[in-house]
Amino acid sequence: MTDRDSEFLTHASEVAFDLGCDRFRVTALTLRSRTIAFTETSGPSEPPVYFEGEPPGTGREARRTYDWQPAANAPSWMNMAWLLEDLAAWVGQMADDRITLVGIEAPESDWCDVLVLDGDSRYRVRIALADRHEILDFPGMYLREMFAEGRYRAYLTEDQSVVDLRGVL
Repeated sequence: MTDRDSEFLTHASEVAFDLGCDRFRVTALTLRSRTIAFTETSGPSEPPVYFEGEPPGTGREARRTYDWQPAANAPSWMNMAWLLEDLAAWVGQMADDRITLVGIEAPESDWCDVLVLDGDSRYRVRIALADRHEILDFPGMYLREMFAEGRYRAYLTEDQSVVDLRGVL
Protein backbone atom coordinates (compact mmCIF):
# COMPACT_ATOMS: atom_id res chain seq x y z
CA MET A 1 0.00 0.00 0.00
CA THR A 2 2.78 2.47 0.80
CA ASP A 3 4.23 2.09 -2.70
CA ARG A 4 0.86 3.16 -4.09
CA ASP A 5 0.70 5.99 -1.54
CA SER A 6 4.14 7.15 -2.60
CA GLU A 7 3.20 7.03 -6.29
CA PHE A 8 0.00 8.97 -5.61
CA LEU A 9 1.81 11.64 -3.57
CA THR A 10 4.47 12.00 -6.28
CA HIS A 11 1.78 12.41 -8.93
CA ALA A 12 -0.14 14.86 -6.69
CA SER A 13 3.07 16.87 -6.24
CA GLU A 14 3.57 17.13 -9.98
CA VAL A 15 -0.04 18.19 -10.54
CA ALA A 16 0.13 20.68 -7.65
CA PHE A 17 3.22 22.23 -9.22
CA ASP A 18 1.80 22.38 -12.73
CA LEU A 19 -1.58 23.78 -11.64
CA GLY A 20 0.09 26.13 -9.15
CA CYS A 21 1.71 27.90 -12.07
CA ASP A 22 -1.85 28.45 -13.38
CA ARG A 23 -3.28 29.92 -10.13
CA PHE A 24 -4.70 26.75 -8.58
CA ARG A 25 -3.83 25.46 -5.12
CA VAL A 26 -4.44 22.19 -3.29
CA THR A 27 -7.25 22.40 -0.72
CA ALA A 28 -7.52 18.73 0.25
CA LEU A 29 -5.91 15.38 -0.42
CA THR A 30 -6.94 11.95 0.84
CA LEU A 31 -4.68 8.96 0.41
CA ARG A 32 -7.21 6.20 0.99
CA SER A 33 -9.59 7.40 -1.74
CA ARG A 34 -6.81 8.84 -3.91
CA THR A 35 -8.59 12.18 -4.20
CA ILE A 36 -7.20 15.66 -4.46
CA ALA A 37 -9.11 18.94 -4.58
CA PHE A 38 -8.00 22.30 -5.94
CA THR A 39 -9.35 25.83 -5.93
CA GLU A 40 -8.55 28.70 -8.24
CA THR A 41 -6.84 31.62 -6.56
CA SER A 42 -7.44 35.26 -7.38
CA GLY A 43 -4.90 37.66 -8.79
CA PRO A 44 -1.96 37.00 -11.06
CA SER A 45 -0.08 33.73 -11.11
CA GLU A 46 2.92 33.63 -8.76
CA PRO A 47 6.04 32.31 -10.47
CA PRO A 48 8.16 29.62 -8.80
CA VAL A 49 11.10 30.75 -6.66
CA TYR A 50 13.81 28.13 -6.21
CA PHE A 51 16.23 27.73 -3.29
CA GLU A 52 19.25 26.97 -5.48
CA GLY A 53 18.10 28.54 -8.72
CA GLU A 54 15.85 27.23 -11.42
CA PRO A 55 16.70 23.70 -12.56
CA PRO A 56 17.84 23.28 -16.14
CA GLY A 57 15.08 22.14 -18.45
CA THR A 58 11.37 22.46 -17.95
CA GLY A 59 8.49 20.32 -16.82
CA ARG A 60 8.27 17.21 -14.74
CA GLU A 61 11.48 15.61 -15.98
CA ALA A 62 13.54 18.61 -14.84
CA ARG A 63 11.95 18.44 -11.38
CA ARG A 64 12.58 14.69 -11.15
CA THR A 65 16.20 14.99 -12.22
CA TYR A 66 17.28 18.11 -10.34
CA ASP A 67 16.74 19.43 -6.82
CA TRP A 68 13.96 21.97 -7.26
CA GLN A 69 13.47 22.85 -3.60
CA PRO A 70 11.49 26.07 -3.10
CA ALA A 71 13.08 29.14 -1.53
CA ALA A 72 11.71 30.40 1.79
CA ASN A 73 9.82 33.15 -0.05
CA ALA A 74 8.39 30.78 -2.67
CA PRO A 75 4.64 30.88 -3.31
CA SER A 76 2.54 28.63 -1.09
CA TRP A 77 1.53 26.38 -3.99
CA MET A 78 5.19 25.58 -4.59
CA ASN A 79 5.79 24.71 -0.92
CA MET A 80 2.73 22.44 -1.05
CA ALA A 81 4.13 20.66 -4.11
CA TRP A 82 7.46 20.24 -2.30
CA LEU A 83 5.71 18.95 0.85
CA LEU A 84 3.86 16.33 -1.21
CA GLU A 85 7.07 15.34 -3.00
CA ASP A 86 8.95 14.86 0.26
CA LEU A 87 6.08 13.01 1.96
CA ALA A 88 6.11 10.61 -1.00
CA ALA A 89 9.72 9.77 -0.18
CA TRP A 90 8.99 9.11 3.51
CA VAL A 91 5.49 7.57 3.60
CA GLY A 92 6.92 4.04 3.63
CA GLN A 93 9.36 4.67 6.48
CA MET A 94 6.58 6.41 8.41
CA ALA A 95 4.38 3.32 8.00
CA ASP A 96 7.21 1.14 9.32
CA ASP A 97 7.01 3.20 12.55
CA ARG A 98 3.18 2.88 12.68
CA ILE A 99 2.77 6.49 11.57
CA THR A 100 0.13 6.65 8.86
CA LEU A 101 -0.26 9.61 6.56
CA VAL A 102 -4.01 10.05 6.01
CA GLY A 103 -4.19 13.22 3.93
CA ILE A 104 -3.89 16.99 3.83
CA GLU A 105 -6.32 19.84 4.38
CA ALA A 106 -5.44 23.36 3.31
CA PRO A 107 -8.38 25.69 3.98
CA GLU A 108 -6.06 28.70 3.66
CA SER A 109 -3.24 29.26 1.21
CA ASP A 110 -0.65 30.12 3.86
CA TRP A 111 -0.78 26.86 5.86
CA CYS A 112 -1.97 23.27 5.73
CA ASP A 113 -2.72 20.43 8.11
CA VAL A 114 -1.03 17.11 7.41
CA LEU A 115 -3.40 14.47 8.77
CA VAL A 116 -1.52 11.76 10.63
CA LEU A 117 -2.48 8.64 12.51
CA ASP A 118 0.10 7.71 15.17
CA GLY A 119 -0.95 4.26 16.27
CA ASP A 120 -4.61 4.88 17.10
CA SER A 121 -4.29 8.63 17.76
CA ARG A 122 -5.23 11.19 15.10
CA TYR A 123 -3.28 14.43 14.72
CA ARG A 124 -3.34 17.49 12.47
CA VAL A 125 0.21 18.71 11.88
CA ARG A 126 0.04 22.38 10.92
CA ILE A 127 2.77 23.56 8.53
CA ALA A 128 3.36 27.04 7.12
CA LEU A 129 3.30 27.27 3.33
CA ALA A 130 3.70 31.07 2.98
CA ASP A 131 5.55 33.85 4.80
CA ARG A 132 8.29 31.40 5.72
CA HIS A 133 11.59 32.53 7.21
CA GLU A 134 13.36 29.26 6.43
CA ILE A 135 13.06 26.75 3.59
CA LEU A 136 10.74 23.77 4.09
CA ASP A 137 13.53 21.26 4.63
CA PHE A 138 12.85 17.49 4.67
CA PRO A 139 9.33 17.71 6.17
CA GLY A 140 8.66 13.97 5.74
CA MET A 141 11.81 12.99 7.58
CA TYR A 142 11.09 15.57 10.28
CA LEU A 143 7.53 14.26 10.83
CA ARG A 144 8.69 10.65 10.95
CA GLU A 145 11.39 11.34 13.52
CA MET A 146 9.22 13.70 15.57
CA PHE A 147 6.40 11.15 15.97
CA ALA A 148 8.70 8.14 16.38
CA GLU A 149 10.57 9.93 19.19
CA GLY A 150 7.42 11.45 20.77
CA ARG A 151 8.68 15.02 20.32
CA TYR A 152 5.33 16.10 18.81
CA ARG A 153 3.91 16.50 22.34
CA ALA A 154 5.87 19.73 22.81
CA TYR A 155 3.89 21.32 19.95
CA LEU A 156 0.37 20.19 20.84
CA THR A 157 -2.21 22.98 21.04
CA GLU A 158 -4.90 23.20 23.71
CA ASP A 159 -7.24 20.74 22.01
CA GLN A 160 -4.44 18.09 21.99
CA SER A 161 -5.04 17.06 18.38
CA VAL A 162 -3.19 19.85 16.52
CA VAL A 163 0.59 19.76 16.37
CA ASP A 164 1.50 23.32 15.38
CA LEU A 165 4.83 23.39 13.55
CA ARG A 166 4.33 26.72 11.75
CA GLY A 167 7.24 28.31 13.61
CA VAL A 168 9.35 25.15 13.68
CA LEU A 169 9.35 23.33 10.35
